[in-house]
Amino acid sequence: MLDLSNKIRVGLAAVILIPVLLYWGFASSPNETERENVSLLHGMDYFVETAVIQEWDAEGKLLRTLHTDQLEHYPNLKLSTLDKPESISIRKDYSKVKITSDTGTVLDDNNQTNLAGNVIVNDNPDSTSATILSTEQLTIYPNRDYAETDDPVNIVSSQSILKGVGMDIDFNTRILNLHSRVEGSHDNAK
Repeated sequence: MLDLSNKIRVGLAAVILIPVLLYWGFASSPNETERENVSLLHGMDYFVETAVIQEWDAEGKLLRTLHTDQLEHYPNLKLSTLDKPESISIRKDYSKVKITSDTGTVLDDNNQTNLAGNVIVNDNPDSTSATILSTEQLTIYPNRDYAETDDPVNIVSSQSILKGVGMDIDFNTRILNLHSRVEGSHDNAK
């Protein structure tokens, strides 16, 4: 009789403990799941180190190349951050525009890129007629080949130096408008 009661005790303990052990082993508590979902919504879902992204047109012609030390994507914000981005765009006449900065953000729909810190726009970087624009912040609209800033801007070319506050530029037409406090010099002798 003593053996039977021990068997019953072991069976009852197993019936009680097995569901608890299965819960601990296979399920997470509701608080753990909630924390994971919140961190995924507000956090980064992926990153790429030393990223190279290329954009091509319908005919297979290279339009734009972006190099960045690190790209981090934030799904809830619908954007990616860039560390030391360098972009090279190729125009229809095969001339280039090289843009660098310390940091940047790109919206997921690629309609807007915001660059900050030591922003340098180098028009025709491979030629002696290069024009270099520098500012601290620049917003680029890639689909329109257009950019703007409200910050101070310095523009240096082989024949001129210009300074101003605020600017917009159409990269296709190469028309640049300085908004205020414009000053500069131009050397016709060269």
